[in-house]
Amino acid sequence: MALSAEAMKPSTFARVEGHLSSEGVFLMGDSQLMGFPIRYASPGFEQVYGFAASEIVGKRCGDLIGGPYILSHIESLSTVATAAGISLKDAEAGVRFLTQKAGEACNVMMVYSGSRVGVSLLLNRKKNGEVFVCECLVLNLRHPTVNWSYCVGFQRDITAEVSLRTLMAAATSEEAYARLIQSRSASLERRRQTLLGVGSENVVRYLHEKAMDIFSLDIWRTLRNELLQGGSENV
Repeated sequence: MALSAEAMKPSTFARVEGHLSSEGVFLMGDSQLMGFPIRYASPGFEQVYGFAASEIVGKRCGDLIGGPYILSHIESLSTVATAAGISLKDAEAGVRFLTQKAGEACNVMMVYSGSRVGVSLLLNRKKNGEVFVCECLVLNLRHPTVNWSYCVGFQRDITAEVSLRTLMAAATSEEAYARLIQSRSASLERRRQTLLGVGSENVVRYLHEKAMDIFSLDIWRTLRNELLQGGSENV
């Protein structure tokens, strides 16, 4: 008999928290829609970022916490420039470069759905304005029952290991960025193995259970709206 997501939480979350994310921080997005709009934000995301899940669900994560937001808000860009000791122009160029790399990681997860993980180092920001270095792994999966294609982003705050100044220096060229990624290879391989290696079945099963919860809730909301609309038309 299959275990429910709740029944699997203690053992599975030990793996998720230990290798995949900080404080259980992960987001689920809809891979079937442009921009992968967020469908679920974990409690760990709310605790680390300071945003309620309702503030990001339905949005593209970059529009609230990532590069696109930073680039469109001068105060966030100034925070990056000051912390890295660079000009606003160089900060903008660096954030654009990192945003491009995040997009490339998403392309990897889509082209190699269920078999490869996309990896990126990027800048994210918290609700209080703090900007930090985020190591992000993204994986695309297809639910075996409802055939829903969804993606999951696991995030870790690695500012204590890679300073913002170091990341922005690496965001000046493909070679420098590749060297920084290579320096993280041991940690990244451990995280990849948690998702795709031996013993990863329970992690994927947990994610499928969570996806089913989201999919079922969406169906319920759609039916409710249709019923409400039908009732108003009959009045």
